Amino acid sequence: EVIAETSPVTGKIRVRLVEVNCRQHNTDFIPLTNACVGYNALDMVLAAHLGNDGDDDVNSHSQELQWDSIPVLPTTRAYGAIVHFVSHVKGTISLIHYDVLEAMEDLASVMDMHVYPQFMEVGNPIKKTVDIRSDSGWAHLMNDDEEEFRRDYARLVELMKDMFEVEEEDE
Repeated sequence: EVIAETSPVTGKIRVRLVEVNCRQHNTDFIPLTNACVGYNALDMVLAAHLGNDGDDDVNSHSQELQWDSIPVLPTTRAYGAIVHFVSHVKGTISLIHYDVLEAMEDLASVMDMHVYPQFMEVGNPIKKTVDIRSDSGWAHLMNDDEEEFRRDYARLVELMKDMFEVEEEDE
């Protein structure tokens, strides 16, 4: 969201960036989106608001995104997703199925994954996932093969159900 206002002193329009909806979901999405479509939302915002600074320094390691080069519809280079791990249990963690975590990590499309530390200790409480703040971790999936990507995604969702065993608490 951008606010544009006229300065009462100079009469010039002043633009202020208020919000960029580039939520990272507790993980770095930029490498994944760059690989899948060639750019990311954060670079798009910078290109839209800052444009080309005219500095064509050949020694620069940055790859400045030109606003006019962004296609109206992205071209898929690879298939990818950030998948948040859903907790299907509520109670005290009594068993962590490391074999399930290993099976998740071994899927061809899983580039990276992380289970939050509080869910990696027996005896810690866990609740059923109801929103982004109650997930138990995440995985980056990416694959050039759409069918393999879809199979791995479906398998990951199935495996999530078996990550933990709990002692249920009386309510």
